[in-house]
Amino acid sequence: MKILHLTTAHADDDVRIYIKEVSSLAQHYDTALIAPRRSERIYSDITYLPLTPARSRMQRLLLQREALRLVKQFGPDVVHLHDPELLFLGLYFKLQGLKVIWDVHEDLPKQMQKKAWIPAVLKEPGARVVQILEKTLVPQFDAVVSATPSIAKKFSSHPLSVTVRNYPRLEEFSSHKESTKKAQFIYAGGISPERGAKEMAQAISQLRQAHNAQLAVAGRFATPELESYYTESEGIICLGWLRRDEISKVYSESLAGIVALHATPNHLEALPIKMFEYMAAGLPVIASDFPLWRSIINKYQCGLLINPDRPEELAAAMRWILEHKQEASDMGRRGRLAIESELNWDYETDRLIGMYRSLEQS
Repeated sequence: MKILHLTTAHADDDVRIYIKEVSSLAQHYDTALIAPRRSERIYSDITYLPLTPARSRMQRLLLQREALRLVKQFGPDVVHLHDPELLFLGLYFKLQGLKVIWDVHEDLPKQMQKKAWIPAVLKEPGARVVQILEKTLVPQFDAVVSATPSIAKKFSSHPLSVTVRNYPRLEEFSSHKESTKKAQFIYAGGISPERGAKEMAQAISQLRQAHNAQLAVAGRFATPELESYYTESEGIICLGWLRRDEISKVYSESLAGIVALHATPNHLEALPIKMFEYMAAGLPVIASDFPLWRSIINKYQCGLLINPDRPEELAAAMRWILEHKQEASDMGRRGRLAIESELNWDYETDRLIGMYRSLEQS
């Protein structure tokens, strides 16, 4: 069975798509990836067919014609789609006799509520349109893969629906060393207001004088204005986008990881990969006090919970980490044990491979 993963929105080295799903499937199937090129990776385990990187959302939509040509070039039996704009292309593949898998990374209707580029007056009707499209088109596909249990509930009636969480690969974070620690906190991921960007900057400013602490941020900024704000702020190191080995090194140098996302509808039931990567690296987590996240942090006793709208709470949690390093280290150790015992990619890849086995037999 020949498998092809297609994305026009995510880069070729995307963590969920290539690092986890495609790499795991390549151990069992002839597997290809179509994605815009960002990395310098040389692919030996898969067939990689590069797309022209898009500079705008409109260009991203136009990439579908190029993508269609590359799909025909590889000639797959199964196409695994990762982006909402590919819904109609998925229907076309079905009409051509291919098996189609729909991979839902986020709750799309809820996600639309936080998109700054969508005019406020269009967000609610846009979300309703997306809901209708999901209910109409997704049942036509052969399988649905959801990133969280809450997303999976929407597709529970589909005959082949599985949840494949974004848990980390253990081998990526096996070199954690206590001796390399700095008075540093790490945030990894998209840097935007709804992800707590301004609160993090305000919190670290409260710790500079007494503790000489710093905040390292690894990721891309939502706006040039926010990037300027960060680069001009004392105590903040802007690392930009990092390779997997580079981010692992930064984790090993840090005291704790921050995931202080705001309580948007899409965040409340999300399972952010950064939180589990912090745990895999042996870092205590400072997280927003959402019910789902609280259940994880409390179960494994691996971090501190804060109100993400209050930078003074974030600063207090960071101060506690600085002043209670042994207790914080114990939190990090418990988080790592949780990843080793159950919250890791090995268990998720079994579900993914099981779904493909079912497709083979259908």
